[in-house]
Amino acid sequence: MIKVITSVREKKMGLRKAVKLYNVPQTTLQRFVNNNMSPEECVKLKIGRKTVLPAELEKQLVEFLVEMDNRFYGLTRTDVKRMAYQLAQRNNIPHPFGSNVTAGRAWFDLSIRRHKNKLTIHKPIGTSFSRANGFNREAINKFFDMLEAEYDKHSYPADWVYNVDETGLTVVQSKIPHVIGLKGKRQVGAITSAERGSLVTVICCMSAGGTFVPPMMIFPRKNWTDTLMKGAPPGAMGRCHPSGWIQTELFTEWFDHFLKKTNPTQESPLLLILDGHNSYSRNLHVIQRAREKCVTIVSIPPHTSHKTQPLDKSFMGTLKTYYSEYIRQWLHLQNRPLGPYDVAEIFGKAYLQCQTASIASKGFLEIAISLLPPLP
Repeated sequence: MIKVITSVREKKMGLRKAVKLYNVPQTTLQRFVNNNMSPEECVKLKIGRKTVLPAELEKQLVEFLVEMDNRFYGLTRTDVKRMAYQLAQRNNIPHPFGSNVTAGRAWFDLSIRRHKNKLTIHKPIGTSFSRANGFNREAINKFFDMLEAEYDKHSYPADWVYNVDETGLTVVQSKIPHVIGLKGKRQVGAITSAERGSLVTVICCMSAGGTFVPPMMIFPRKNWTDTLMKGAPPGAMGRCHPSGWIQTELFTEWFDHFLKKTNPTQESPLLLILDGHNSYSRNLHVIQRAREKCVTIVSIPPHTSHKTQPLDKSFMGTLKTYYSEYIRQWLHLQNRPLGPYDVAEIFGKAYLQCQTASIASKGFLEIAISLLPPLP
């Protein structure tokens, strides 16, 4: 189009000849030729109605929305439409918003479409006030300074860096996939094992090199029976406690299990990263055993595990997805609900499917822990 406009303006060819030769719309070419702007500006010129807010003001609004989202105070549709109305009023900009003290839905939809490379509509995940404020630059810098100091001492390879964390499993699947059904039906149901289920705690541990330590399962009961571990992952431990939660003595048993499986020595020390749970960081027996067995323990800053825990970044979400899917398949095949004696079998299938080196290394790479050692 730029070449055609230039040719017609310089009288190298007529308007009709240019339309036939280059197959461009005649009315559009006529408008561009008679325009006083340069050919480049003519091509960039947008036709149609102008936006209610000027481009610069709309750009500032987009930057404000992104900033508020980064601070965990994202604005809703109603908030954005109300702000657009207020901006138009304060800057004396004519607008078609009426007297509803808010912009219309059409303006909002078109605005999101104009800035689709930056803005979209999300369903946010609830983040506590402590987590939102605990994840700050000072805490994260301090954490990585500690890691760098440890790497300077030993230069840990990926296979010597481990992360441990716990998660909860129930007989009720946490993630229910979408299903195909009748269009227009208001309520679509899916079978679950129960309305709610008792919590089974699972302690998982993996290294940046893709090595997994067999997990530990804690069942919410007083008396132990080996039937509870039917179908569990190979080498997994099983214990019980009335609450079903991790306790100091139970984590001590897991740590001895960890030492037995990894066998650290003076020549091959290990780095274990964990969160600040009381059973972990305030366990005197674990601290003493770690010193004796050449294991350095680094604790993640409080309220930052959702961003700095490798297991949370890659493994736990995948595990919950597979676990929920295997429960769904179980309910389709078995004519009974899932019970506490079936949890280990379902968990074993899900655990073995996501126990891969790629998932383990991805979690460490996302928070850059395995990138700290100097390259050979």
